[in-house]
Amino acid sequence: MATPDQRTIAETYRDAGAEHVAAASKLYDEGRYVQANYLAGLAVECILRSYRVMLDPEFDSRHDISHLYKLARFADIVPPSQEETIGAALGQVFALWANDHRFLSEAALRRRWTKRKLYDGVKGDFVKEQNRRLINAATTIVNVGVARWKTSFKN
Repeated sequence: MATPDQRTIAETYRDAGAEHVAAASKLYDEGRYVQANYLAGLAVECILRSYRVMLDPEFDSRHDISHLYKLARFADIVPPSQEETIGAALGQVFALWANDHRFLSEAALRRRWTKRKLYDGVKGDFVKEQNRRLINAATTIVNVGVARWKTSFKN
């Protein structure tokens, strides 16, 4: 059972995740792809942290989305009908986001992704397209987390 302090911290993370994913979409629309990228990944981290804090208040400062997903037991709240969608969305986040993206220019992000050949199969500006995919994935994950909150943590 979460303490009132845990719940407050968790709800702050949850709300930040929802706000960050909306802001990432706006940044994307403005052509600010690196900032949109960072904020989309941060939104996923926030929603996962919200679930983690409800289970255990111990703070883990690592930004490892895969590890945090497991610690948060997020898979337990995903409806069976959305398991495949969430799995694919997580794959996009794992492939396209890193905490150190906050330090990159667009040219640096483009170089990094070029080395990883993330342009394969993308017509046009691959940085723009990959960020669109990341934001869609982040939105999917955050929306499931927000929608499932009340049924996951009854008062």
